[in-house]
Amino acid sequence: MPLFRRGDGEAAKAAAAEQQASIEQLLRGGLPAKAEARLRDTAGGPFTTDLSVNEFALAVPTGVRPVTQVMGSSVYHVGWQRTPGGWSWQAGSQELTVVSDAWNEARRLAFGRLAREAELAGAHAVVGLQLTTGSHDWVADAVEFLAFGTAVRVDGDEPDVPVLTDLSLQEYWQLRRAGYRPAGLHGSTGVFYVVSSWSQQRAQSGWGSWANQELRDFTQGLYDAREVTIGRVTQQARAARADGLVGVSLSYDIREVEIESGGGRRTDLMVTMHALGTAIVQHEPIREAPPRLSVDLSAGGGNNHLLGGMR
Repeated sequence: MPLFRRGDGEAAKAAAAEQQASIEQLLRGGLPAKAEARLRDTAGGPFTTDLSVNEFALAVPTGVRPVTQVMGSSVYHVGWQRTPGGWSWQAGSQELTVVSDAWNEARRLAFGRLAREAELAGAHAVVGLQLTTGSHDWVADAVEFLAFGTAVRVDGDEPDVPVLTDLSLQEYWQLRRAGYRPAGLHGSTGVFYVVSSWSQQRAQSGWGSWANQELRDFTQGLYDAREVTIGRVTQQARAARADGLVGVSLSYDIREVEIESGGGRRTDLMVTMHALGTAIVQHEPIREAPPRLSVDLSAGGGNNHLLGGMR
């Protein structure tokens, strides 16, 4: 009896061809073939969402309908980067542009794939976005962005490019009620290497370490990373002609770097700063029906009751 059926070879070839097509689409910044096929078929339901029960209950009367969960990811290799670790005479901070560029490109690819999934699902926006970043031991010199969210349609909206946000569904609706619309999700990363000066090294060891004092090189390094990162996000929002950024979050990671210098050791820092926020533009507020009082006239004994107050 043969170990394999006659059709196994054709099936393997078809699977290999599909995998190769998916790889080619990923190289162009796109999605795997199976993901595209599934997302094109979301119109018939059922929907999937990470919205809480309270969020879903809010969505129903406001005309915001969840379509499906969407994802965007990128694992990105970081190229060679020279560090100023041996330059003990050059204190202060310096951006590691190769590492910063790798983070920013990985984010761009992840957000692009997230937006493509939302577009294939026929969505108007993505809400409740959750973003994770990291690096792993199983792949050296690489960084990762992974973004999840819920794609939604809004009754009455015209088809357009889906807008990414990191807002909850409640925040998204409150923003629109207030006369603003989200105009896209903007983010940036800055990676800085901070060299400890001679004076700071003395403050960290020996007689100098006995006194309270600020480690000014490290403080300045954090400020430098913050200013560059926030500056880039602000520039992105300005280019998009946004009125402002809401929900801006800052996260950072600090790694110690031990350096042999001049017969001794010193501690430098590597600071990675991430910034993320939703750009907004002013728009006509959503018009809602005015409040209406209802009186229950069916109560016996001539007692009228006020029902529910305002609707």
